[in-house]
Amino acid sequence: MRQRFTVIEGGAATGNSVAQGSLAQGSVIEASVIEGSPADAALSARVPASPIAASVSWRVDLRRAVAVSEGEIAAWRALLVRARVADPIRSDPDYLLSAAQHQAGGRDLVFALAWVTGQGPDQLAAVLPLAMPHTLWGQERIGLWQPYGTALAPVIAPACFAPVRVAVADRLRALRPRSVLVLEPMAAPEADSAVAPLRAVPQRAGIPAHSLIGVRANPAPVQVERVSEPSLVRDAVEEFLLLDAEVAAAPIIGDPSEAALVRVVTRLFAQRRQVTVALTRRDDAIVAATITLGHGAQAVLWRQVAGEAGVPERYGRRA
Repeated sequence: MRQRFTVIEGGAATGNSVAQGSLAQGSVIEASVIEGSPADAALSARVPASPIAASVSWRVDLRRAVAVSEGEIAAWRALLVRARVADPIRSDPDYLLSAAQHQAGGRDLVFALAWVTGQGPDQLAAVLPLAMPHTLWGQERIGLWQPYGTALAPVIAPACFAPVRVAVADRLRALRPRSVLVLEPMAAPEADSAVAPLRAVPQRAGIPAHSLIGVRANPAPVQVERVSEPSLVRDAVEEFLLLDAEVAAAPIIGDPSEAALVRVVTRLFAQRRQVTVALTRRDDAIVAATITLGHGAQAVLWRQVAGEAGVPERYGRRA
């Protein structure tokens, strides 16, 4: 007699399977150590992307600034182009990673890199800089970190905000079960509104014009030297810092972390020929200087200083 069997759909999944389906079905955690920590180890988490595309899953990598690889930096810059961010200069990894290392203010900063997997090569879909609370007395809320004086929106690919938020939240809960990700939709700020002075600088006292005696009516002409050659940028930046120290009420070199940030950012941008230092001379003396990041319409006047009559004494320092 022929036996009949009823096959029940489902059953045990293999250990190498990847969770797929709707976002509500959870995630498969492969590691729980943040790369760049003392126990430096690769970590990733896979969560399904959407019921609409069941073959797509998400991998979320947590990286400290010093642990972000060259390949991840290249994918980050490609994401900046796809996302059409309002401020690509201050959203660039050379800027954000440097700021995270030198101006963290004692906070534990982690970059969450969310990757779309399952459809060919993995594609970076979001970069979220996060401020992690203290493990003992910190709050459970994990929010976005922004360099002081800036209002940068997180870099997220179009139409990916909701799945990114779920994927990153699941990854953080795997690391800290009671954590809550604070990530709300936000409009990217305008280029002008995203710039704010780091700190207020008082006006320097000057001599009234009617009190000057024996001053030439026609000052000597000025000459502007623009330095963008990578091998010459370092010396030009030191000239900028020297003038800033001479004329500024709050010199940059008075804050070692800020001075380090200026030196590191200009060095990294110079490697890609994305920085210009303009030195204005009068009578062979430097009387004004500016540092510009980027070129063309996306260029950002990052730092500037001047210290001679007829030229503004001190401009707002910008982050």
